[in-house]
Amino acid sequence: MPKAFDEREKQAIRAQLMAAGLRRFAREGVRAARIEDICRDAGIAKGSFYAFFPSKEELFMTIVDEREARHKQDMLAFVEAAEGGQRERAGRFFDMLLDKIETDPVLAMIMEHGEIAYLMRKLGPGRMRQGQENDRAFVEEVARSWSGRALDPAALIGLMTLMLSLATSRGAMTEDQYRPTALLLRELFIDRLVKPTK
Repeated sequence: MPKAFDEREKQAIRAQLMAAGLRRFAREGVRAARIEDICRDAGIAKGSFYAFFPSKEELFMTIVDEREARHKQDMLAFVEAAEGGQRERAGRFFDMLLDKIETDPVLAMIMEHGEIAYLMRKLGPGRMRQGQENDRAFVEEVARSWSGRALDPAALIGLMTLMLSLATSRGAMTEDQYRPTALLLRELFIDRLVKPTK
């Protein structure tokens, strides 16, 4: 029977499980990672794992949610503090978003190990739908916060989806194909964001 932890211990163990899980998931993928190994790496008994997470998939999604929260915080901070003309701000916003997509280790491991279909099966459509609803609400907040004029949230979601699709297809492209395509998408992003609303 797992021992009871005080609040400080719970926070420390949760952080250890997330760090150990991230390392295991990066090396092995979510499917192949084993709870026993994550617990051993974190220095806790396997039975204690379930006091924190119902499954390794939920551990992974908690890591994803925390990274997304940081990214969203950065995006809102950019939008609220950005100076300059509309085109310049839209271009810098695109650059920041693409950099986050290209360099995020959690997104890279999802793509590298092909985990999307697996996670959808294991977590169910409700969990994924909730994530999409949260993303939509966040994009609407960004669109409202954009200084100068409100942006069209649907356009922004579409453009961000295109960015994600391009970045996740990078492995199938040469650098000579990827960079010009990214620059073309950047121009589309800027044009669509600064286009006057009707």
